Amino acid sequence: MTTVRTRFAPSPTGFIHLGNIRSALYPWAFARKMQGTFILRIEDTDVERSTSASVDAILEGMEWLGLNFDEGPFYQMQRMDRYREVVAQMLEQGLAYRCYMSMEELEALRERQREAGEKPRYDGTWRPEPGKTLPTPPAGVEPVIRFKNPLDGVVAWDDAVKGPIEISNDELDDLVIARPDGTPTYNFCVVVDDLDMRITHVIRGDDHVNNTPRQINILRALGGQTPVYAHLPTVLNEAGEKMSKRHGAMSVMGYRDVGYLPEAVLNYLARLGWSHGDAEIFTREQFVEWFNLEHLGKSPAQYDHNKLNWLNNHYIKEADNARLAELAKPFFAELGIAEAALAQGPDSASVIALMKDRATTIKEIVENAAMFYRTPAPEAEALTQHVTDAVKPALAELAAALRGCEWTKEGVAAALKATLAAHKLKMPQLAMPVRLLVAGTTHTPSIDAVLVLFGRERVVSRIEGALSA
Repeated sequence: MTTVRTRFAPSPTGFIHLGNIRSALYPWAFARKMQGTFILRIEDTDVERSTSASVDAILEGMEWLGLNFDEGPFYQMQRMDRYREVVAQMLEQGLAYRCYMSMEELEALRERQREAGEKPRYDGTWRPEPGKTLPTPPAGVEPVIRFKNPLDGVVAWDDAVKGPIEISNDELDDLVIARPDGTPTYNFCVVVDDLDMRITHVIRGDDHVNNTPRQINILRALGGQTPVYAHLPTVLNEAGEKMSKRHGAMSVMGYRDVGYLPEAVLNYLARLGWSHGDAEIFTREQFVEWFNLEHLGKSPAQYDHNKLNWLNNHYIKEADNARLAELAKPFFAELGIAEAALAQGPDSASVIALMKDRATTIKEIVENAAMFYRTPAPEAEALTQHVTDAVKPALAELAAALRGCEWTKEGVAAALKATLAAHKLKMPQLAMPVRLLVAGTTHTPSIDAVLVLFGRERVVSRIEGALSA
């Protein structure tokens, strides 16, 4: 049985968004499911647009999501000698030929074809055929190298997503596989790489469907076996446009930087074009166990930010609090709360445990938890509204009760309840001013749990300090 070998072959010409990284997730999952090999190949032949920063973004995004590769990264620019070797071999075997038609001549030919209502294409002027006399090569002109595409028959493959696809060879002209300076072209490099790396399954975006018949013909000419192709439909943004940087897509690491968990993003991404019955939430291990090509979607998938938030909230609630506390540190730092301040305040893991249930991101948890590590600065208008002369006696009595009660959620709740009863108040009439004086805001989780985390000394001194001011 042939070992499954898949690949992710991004171009490092910009940041990598969810639509891009999905083309890594599925071949990774298939390789893992089949105990195969997952290869990373960087297609960096676009020298003007390729950057090392983009390569770093690809590697960082894959690492964050846990998409570990078994071989690579291989860089096409480091394989130029191999491509030139194969071009020379094809010329020698009559699989390719030198074409001296200039760009001006080619454009003039295409213009004539358009005017005649024909499909613009190279006409084979320099293609050697039995009995054909070729023009004399012009002096001082470096030729391109063209592949001798079959003249008749069809290219057919059974796409794992789109089903049977068939293209007539007379629809395809002779592809340029090397430029005048000898540098190979994209479609040629891809074939040599897939052949050398023994790729068995090509799982990629459907923007490559038009390249596939050309690549299959070159692969067959070189004696290679056609891999299984699975062309994934486009990922659309919420406006129904193709997901792209130009249309506001966020980079993969951008999700980390606003506080999404990698397991939530991976879970969401998996469902963005694949399904396993009605399962919405599953672990990485379940995803690999369930994954197959048969359940890849045939229609474009549409990004839904609310769905991602719902998933992230689920994973935040399930996550270990110590892990969340570690992940939260840079977000606290962004708010000017250094690790020293965290160390002086309540245990951050305990704070996060209290704050996380309703949060959609770690950043949101931290924004709500910041009150535990700052000196309260309630607005004057809120103080006037809630800390009235009528409630001050109750606040003084509560402070005294809190000095002596058991410092647990139950003990604090009992002190609050006794104070409410003694002063015939309702909970908001007491809880609101307490929240303002202790935390600086009227919006907190359960007041007894919040006070316990702040600590007896802080709570009592802040209430008494406000009353004596």
